Amino acid sequence: MAALGDEQLDEIRRHLDEGMTPDAIADYLGRVADLDLMDIVTVRSAAVALSRGETP
Repeated sequence: MAALGDEQLDEIRRHLDEGMTPDAIADYLGRVADLDLMDIVTVRSAAVALSRGETP
């Protein structure tokens, strides 16, 4: 997973809207999608950026 697509970013946004933290989102998606550590870091970074209103 090099970059996150629109669908993946939308999923992260949905989880943020549900009240999940960026760490919880990364951990959850890491388990569900069986991501490696670098992909989990990518998800976490995107979730942090989105939670701050920034573009990942």
